[in-house]
Amino acid sequence: MSFLDALLATVINYKYKRVNRMLTNPVLCQEKLMHSLIETASNTLFGRDHLFSSVKTYEDFKRQVPLTIYDDLLPYIERIKSGESDVLWKGRPAFLGKSSGTTSNIKFLPVTKASLKNQVVSPQYAAVNYAHRYKTYSFLKGKALLFSDGHFFEDVNGIKAAPISTIANACVPVIYQSLRLPSNAVNSILDFEKRIQAMITISARKDIRTIVAMPVWLLIFLRALRKSGREFEELFPNFKLLLLSGMDYEPFLPEIKNYIRMPFDVLETYPSTEGFIAYQDRLEERGMQLVLDNGIFFEFVPVDELYMKDPGRISIKDVQPGINYALVLNTNAGLWGYLIGDTVRFTSVSPHRVRITGRTAQFISAFGEHVTSEETENSIAEVAAATNSTIVDYTIAPNISKGALPFHEWFIEFGQKPDDMTAFAKQLDAEIRNRNFCYKDLVTHKAIEPLKITIVPGGGFENIMRLSGKAGLQQKTPRLRNDYLFAQQLKETNGI
Repeated sequence: MSFLDALLATVINYKYKRVNRMLTNPVLCQEKLMHSLIETASNTLFGRDHLFSSVKTYEDFKRQVPLTIYDDLLPYIERIKSGESDVLWKGRPAFLGKSSGTTSNIKFLPVTKASLKNQVVSPQYAAVNYAHRYKTYSFLKGKALLFSDGHFFEDVNGIKAAPISTIANACVPVIYQSLRLPSNAVNSILDFEKRIQAMITISARKDIRTIVAMPVWLLIFLRALRKSGREFEELFPNFKLLLLSGMDYEPFLPEIKNYIRMPFDVLETYPSTEGFIAYQDRLEERGMQLVLDNGIFFEFVPVDELYMKDPGRISIKDVQPGINYALVLNTNAGLWGYLIGDTVRFTSVSPHRVRITGRTAQFISAFGEHVTSEETENSIAEVAAATNSTIVDYTIAPNISKGALPFHEWFIEFGQKPDDMTAFAKQLDAEIRNRNFCYKDLVTHKAIEPLKITIVPGGGFENIMRLSGKAGLQQKTPRLRNDYLFAQQLKETNGI
C-alpha cells in the first residue's frame, strides 16, 4: 500500500467510526434523536402549539404531533418568511430550500444551520462506506463532478432561497471545494446548454473519478459530450464511481453504459430538500441504508392505511420488510410529522435498508388499477434488457377517447430502440399484468385495452422540462399521472 493509500485509509477508518456507531444500535440512536429534537424545539411556536413539553415517549409524540403535508405547515412557513424567529425551529433558518417537485408547485422549506450538517455531511456516508467496505481509495485521488441546480439565490425577507443542491454546494467545507467541479462561476451560467458546454470544457482538463448526478441529466451531459466529438473514457480514464439519485437508475443504466464504455461502480443515494435520507451501502445489493444519526427522526405509515381516519404510525423499531410505507420525517429544520410524498419498502431491517417504491400522489388509478411507479420501473427495465433497447426517459398517462376503450399510453424516449416495437409493447404489457392483478383483470375483461407506446423524439423530455421552467438538474419527469395534461403538453412541445 502506498503512503497516500495508507493516509486515505486512516482518514476513512476514522470517519467510518460514526457510521458504525449508527449501525450498532439504530433504535436507540433514533430514540435519542427524537428526544433531542423535541427538547430543542419545545419553546418554538410549533412546539408550544403541540405541547412538546409534555412529550416523554413516542406514544406521546404521536398524540401531540399530527401527520402533516406542506399545506399544513404553510402558515408557520409564512411567518418565518415574514421575519419571525422560533417558529418551527429555534432562531431563523439559514436558508429556504426551494422545491418544485413532480406533483406540486414551488415550496419553500426551512434549512437551518443544524440541518445543513445533514445535507453536507450525510452524503459523505456513501463514499466513506464504499471506501471502507471495499478497501478502494483510488476514487478519492481525483475530483468529483457534481450536477446541481444553478448557483442562483433569491432573497426572501433576508433569507437566501435556492434549490437544496445549490445551498449544499455553497456550504461545502473549504477543504473539499478544490476536489469538486464545476465551480460556482460555471453553475451561475443562466443558459442551461451553455452551462453544460462549460461543464464539458472545464472537466475535460481535470482528473474526474467520481460523478454525482440524476440519471436523466447525466445523459444530457453524455450526449453533449459525444456530440462534441469526445469520448468519455478518453477524457476520464481514471473514472471509478457513479453516485445516482432521484429515481430508480436501472431503466437508465444500459443507456448510460452506451456512453461510459469502461468499468465503473454504481451506488444509489437518496437526497431531498427535506434532508439526506439514505445511501446504498453494498454494490452487490440494492437497497439504501437510512441515515439514522443526523437530524432526521423517521416514521412510517403503511400505504394501505394512509388515508384512513387513524392510520398506523410506527418508528423504525417496528418496521417490517416487504411492506409499502409512506415516509414521514421529523427534522432539525423544523419539519414535524411531515409526509415527504415518497413511499419505501424495507429490503432489510438489520441493517435498515430501503428502496423507493413510488410517490404517495403518483400512480395511475384512472380505472381502479392503482399501478405504481415501482411496477412500471421494474417492468420497463426488464423488457428493455430483454430486447437490447435502452431508455432515456418515459411517462405514462390514461388515454380516454370517445368511442374507444381507454388504455395506458406510454411515452418513451429510447436511446436504442427495440427491433420490434409491437413485440416490445406486448411484453411490457405482460410484465405489468404479472405485477398488478387489478390491471390484468381490467385488460382481460376488456374494460381497457392493453397499453400503447408513443415514441418521444430524442431530447423530447428535456424540451418540455425546459419550456415548463423545470430544467433544473434536480427536476424529475412525472412518471405516472391520472390525467392527460402532461402527456398533451409533451405531444404539443415535440410535435408528436
